[in-house]
Amino acid sequence: MTIVGLTRRIPKALRHRSADQPTLEPPPRPMAARAAHGNTVFLYSYGMPPLPLHPDVWWADQVGPADWPTVPTGWPALDAALPGQGWPLGSLIECALEPDALPWRLLLPALRAAAAQGPLVLIGLPLEPNVHAWVAQGVTPRRWVRVQTATDQDALWSAEQSLRCPDVALCWVHLRRPSASGMRRLQLAAAAAQRHAALPGAWPAPWVLATYPRSATLPASVAPLRLEASAGDATGVAVHIRKRRGPPLSTPIWLAQPLPLQRLCDPHPASDAEANPDAPSPPVDRLSAPLRLVRA
Repeated sequence: MTIVGLTRRIPKALRHRSADQPTLEPPPRPMAARAAHGNTVFLYSYGMPPLPLHPDVWWADQVGPADWPTVPTGWPALDAALPGQGWPLGSLIECALEPDALPWRLLLPALRAAAAQGPLVLIGLPLEPNVHAWVAQGVTPRRWVRVQTATDQDALWSAEQSLRCPDVALCWVHLRRPSASGMRRLQLAAAAAQRHAALPGAWPAPWVLATYPRSATLPASVAPLRLEASAGDATGVAVHIRKRRGPPLSTPIWLAQPLPLQRLCDPHPASDAEANPDAPSPPVDRLSAPLRLVRA
């Protein structure tokens, strides 16, 4: 590693003086900051103008820039905490989950947008999507491609093949025991994936998501964005941002989103906007007639 110093030198007049000259104290040593560019570290004084940073370098107390396209998550509080103000496209997103849970409410706004872009490839999900619930949320099943795999190696291979298709808008793969090499394969496949972006508003790259049980979380990963989603309760879900381009968050972000059944049974529709200011559009329309249970 090369270290380049850019601090001011002390003039000779301050280093050499005669006996009749007054004592001159050298200026205080300037405070230094460091920035990395490849294998070179630049040190410069705060009194000097800061050097332009490389796109892969950012200030530790600020959210770094995103060098990839993004799409809104549908949650203003989460958008404000992510580089680029949304989900990255053409880049791997990791999300650790609780057992027997999938982050449907967290991903639902972006799933609607992805369904309007192209097919949604769901690989190895431990829970089968509820067709009627997804249709009620605005995600048509004609856009799904479900792939059931026996091993993580099969899931990784299926994800790599699907990301080579320029029509795919979402590739969601669930791994039982993720590995560092497997995450590297997904990141490389996501970075190389391209979509047909000739139409206005078309995504230039797919949305790539890898989920796994929380107990199998890796200590480190190449994924630029790592999350941990809780199952939540009847009023909303909590999301921990474990890794991003920026300072770490010590507290989770709470997303207020009631379960669809609670919204159906809530007798006070006027209170929804006040209780959920950050929530996206209601997931299920209210029914004017009372609910009736029918045995199949």
